[in-house]
Amino acid sequence: MSAPGNRLDLSICTRLSEAQPAWQQLKAVLHSNPYQSPRWLESWMETLGPSLGASPVVAVIRKDGRPVAVLPFGLEKAHGLMSLVFLGDQHGNQNTGCWDPEFYRSVTESEILVLLTEICSRAGADLVRLANVPETWHGRRHPLVLESAVQSPSPVFARALPPDFETLFHETHSKSSRKNLLRKERNLQAAGDYRVVRAESQADRERGLAAFLQQRAIRAGAAGIPNAFAAPQAQTFLARLLGLGPGSDGEAGQMELWYLETGGAIRATYLCVEDGGTLYAYSNSIAHDDMLANSPGLVLIKTIIAHACAAPHLQVLDLGLGEERYKTDWAVPVALKDSLLALTLKGRAGLHLETGRLRLKAAVRNSDLLWPLVRRIRKWKAGLGLSDRTQD
Repeated sequence: MSAPGNRLDLSICTRLSEAQPAWQQLKAVLHSNPYQSPRWLESWMETLGPSLGASPVVAVIRKDGRPVAVLPFGLEKAHGLMSLVFLGDQHGNQNTGCWDPEFYRSVTESEILVLLTEICSRAGADLVRLANVPETWHGRRHPLVLESAVQSPSPVFARALPPDFETLFHETHSKSSRKNLLRKERNLQAAGDYRVVRAESQADRERGLAAFLQQRAIRAGAAGIPNAFAAPQAQTFLARLLGLGPGSDGEAGQMELWYLETGGAIRATYLCVEDGGTLYAYSNSIAHDDMLANSPGLVLIKTIIAHACAAPHLQVLDLGLGEERYKTDWAVPVALKDSLLALTLKGRAGLHLETGRLRLKAAVRNSDLLWPLVRRIRKWKAGLGLSDRTQD
């Protein structure tokens, strides 16, 4: 199709490989994030995608024959409703799509609506449901944040990085909190064989991933929270991103793994991705053992942030979804939006239900009364062996 007067041509790819040439052409000038990169999505589709019934609907938009956007959508079926979503959005922290910067700056909401309507028409979707889109990104309201968008339940936490870590540390932490964190770091060092490892060897990555998975499982079981990496497919997904598992050549993958080790054991881990000048801190884990009181997770993220400040190619820190104390210490919330658009009668019915669900979830997550209550109930249920089975 061509958007009126703008020479925008739309192609729909039902396999990721079909969109690869457009992704490659955009690579040098890309506005994107790692969660919509070909490597991330290929790993997801080859592991988790089939079990979740994912069907790729990758939209390639061209202007005057040149690719200007790749929007990696998928088709999701639930309760008889076909929804257009971001592919793999269950295992990413935010969704942006991949854009040529000039087109990103100039595209209008009316053009986006024409494109989304045409994509849904071809894919047979009743409803557009685009979750966790940054409200403001690269200096403008994101084109996929529609006028009717609702607040996402959680923000991401991010900040610009200064070149001097000590300046950042003093700006974000009081004198007493700095002294407390440095004291804990010394306690961890005193346990012997202390090291913070940016895992490069295959053996270090394998050992770090095993610790991450074990620590996440223990934490989820104790707190009664869902574990996004409990399924074997999810664990294989992470292994692939780390360059591990069958078919890997032992080289590092798209994702990096950091861990803090002391006293002969790994006490904390962090999975990170460096992409487009941003350090994305994707997911972490902490050992609940005799060193927990010394906050190994806080010491580890402090070390990672110091590395990021010193790295000339990194300008932004992104600590991902969900409000945790350590995130608010280092970064500020960045609002995300969920865009909903109904295309059929069934879609309109689904739109009302989804809007209500999202508003209720956002209200609970942002309530000083309700959210702590939810967490206490989850912990109580975990103690009874009734841990939640639903996604957080």
